Amino acid sequence: MHLISAFLLAISANVDNLAVGIAYGFKKIKIGLSTNLFIAFISALGTYLATSVGEDISKSLNISVANIIGSAVLVGIGVWVIRETLKRERKKTKMLLKMQQMQIPVTTRFSSPSSRSVMEQSPIIMTEEFSQEIIREFSYATYIENPAKADIDKSGYIDVRESIALGFGLTFNNLGSGIGAGISDVNLMVMTLLTFIFSVLAIMGGYVLGDRLTTRLPGLWAGTLSGLLMIAIGIYEYFVV
Repeated sequence: MHLISAFLLAISANVDNLAVGIAYGFKKIKIGLSTNLFIAFISALGTYLATSVGEDISKSLNISVANIIGSAVLVGIGVWVIRETLKRERKKTKMLLKMQQMQIPVTTRFSSPSSRSVMEQSPIIMTEEFSQEIIREFSYATYIENPAKADIDKSGYIDVRESIALGFGLTFNNLGSGIGAGISDVNLMVMTLLTFIFSVLAIMGGYVLGDRLTTRLPGLWAGTLSGLLMIAIGIYEYFVV
């Protein structure tokens, strides 16, 4: 029964990887096989460590209590992921609106020097300030919104060195679900292996899909889908024991 949970958790943990792959495919920034395998290794290692911690916690609890706690952790993380996704999208929308409002053209030569100075500066200075604020706001989501950020040498190719921050960003986002899985007694090795496999497939498949898209997908879908899957798994885990 827990194999189904491991399968679904591995999918949920890699929805963000799929979103990253789509973003890079859309921007035609290539992610090589070695880079993809490195990201998958980091994700699998994080899953292994987090699930191990969850298993250690479950050893001090009886089966029913561990199952309830593990399920609650998964549901709670799912709700948190959806909440943070919606919150992030609202912030981004507000910032973009402010940026658009700042880009007010100088329509008359009779404007005062001070007012013209503010309006002339706002399209450049204020846009840069808000853009930097947006980038600082999101961890791995930064790479979904701005894929070129990881391409430090502007080569159009993400090598292993350039993917380190992205790999850890994706991994940190999944530590909580790994702990919840461990407490719920989801098989450690199966969970780790599936996370590795689905990470490779998600980025590879996401890139192919993104390469064929003509418009960008909204950033809301990945976090919402991942959160809903986690909630469903938590509810499922509550009833399997």
